[in-house]
Amino acid sequence: MMGQTEAPPVVREPAAAMRALWSALDAAAAPASTLATLGALVRALGASDYGILVIALAASGLSMAVNPAIAATTTRFVSELRGQRHPGGRTVAGVITVSLITVAVIDLVLLLGTAVLNEPLSRWVFGTTVAPAPQVGQVLLLAVLVIGIQQIEAVLAAAIRGLEHFRRQALIEIFSRAILTAAVIIVAWHTRSLVAILIAQCAVYVASTLARAVALRRLLPDRRMFALPGWTEASKLFRYGGWMWLTALAGVAYASADRIIIGRTLGAAAAGQYNIYVQITQLIHFIPSSVFAFSFPAFSRLAAQGGTGSGEIARAYRKFFTAISATALGIAITMMLAWPLLLKIFAGTGFDGTQIGAAWLLGLNFLLLACVVAPYYLMLALGHARVVSMISSASLVAALVLMVVLIPRYGLEGAAMSRLAYGLVTLAFLERAHHHLRKADGSHVPSNL
Repeated sequence: MMGQTEAPPVVREPAAAMRALWSALDAAAAPASTLATLGALVRALGASDYGILVIALAASGLSMAVNPAIAATTTRFVSELRGQRHPGGRTVAGVITVSLITVAVIDLVLLLGTAVLNEPLSRWVFGTTVAPAPQVGQVLLLAVLVIGIQQIEAVLAAAIRGLEHFRRQALIEIFSRAILTAAVIIVAWHTRSLVAILIAQCAVYVASTLARAVALRRLLPDRRMFALPGWTEASKLFRYGGWMWLTALAGVAYASADRIIIGRTLGAAAAGQYNIYVQITQLIHFIPSSVFAFSFPAFSRLAAQGGTGSGEIARAYRKFFTAISATALGIAITMMLAWPLLLKIFAGTGFDGTQIGAAWLLGLNFLLLACVVAPYYLMLALGHARVVSMISSASLVAALVLMVVLIPRYGLEGAAMSRLAYGLVTLAFLERAHHHLRKADGSHVPSNL
């Protein structure tokens, strides 16, 4: 018919089960690598040096808090463009270019700042519980470099996920993490050096970043990965990304602050022990959220279709929420019953395993966080970054206040109680998600608030 818009070509998508499988393998590769190296690092470095490594990486991750927000923004806008029939001149290459430039500039500024202020930063991060050593400053600088390269890699991975090529992204992630695991273990056992371990990580991340860039370029129209968008489009990315930055800051501070406070007040060995507890119990949240990580780009694509996708979003949300919550509960029960065995496998005999109260509190916290995975992804996909940011920031404030008060008094259990406060506040995502689903029922889903 005259005047009728030509329908976009049909995109063949894998079945939901296969998307879930590849999404899970993609997301599980990093924590699997961490757990695989955990026992080797503890045994090769000892409690004190392992604690120093944990504190350095935690502090570096805190300094890079803006970058996860850029990765999430990249996924959302790439997915949105994929679902729109008329992008209005916007391109995936434009989104990727703005994200990469932003991340590169931030990384360079933070790396330079760490190099110039290395000595005072080292004293602030490690406090008086770590004996002064020439390598401590080098460890901190290299840790910032590791996180910086990793964040550039994360933007490229986010773009591949946004295009919903989960299989390709998962294969790259699995191979790169396997190589990283092997490299770290070999270097740790042969050198017993924190500096050498971090240099090995940098080398592997550089190679992985280049591999992702090549893979992403092959997926893009005309194999074009760089294109500067107009100012209007760039400002839209930054507005959404600004709220996401607050969300990412809350998440990174939540993940890192307690370990830094423990290291400064209780010592590096205590920080290492607490990190082991967190690495194990976080699987309660991580496994189900990884399996359904594909829901974020899928929600974003459906939201871009307007009212035609709102009913499908509601049905998918209910299914995902039920499946994620049930899976997390099963993992939590199994993990707590098998806690002594898990601790022996990953920590050996180098750490005290009597802090069962901290383990139970951390497990409950990650169970609560698993229950808000579906509403969290839904709110981001619908464009409600401001609401997500406000809830995340309120959760962070509650956790940080309790960390400062409870860790010096109750040790590792105080840190776990602080994290539990974060999980309780994030339950507000459930109410907000149901509210917006009712509001959007039968109407056009807005792309932004």
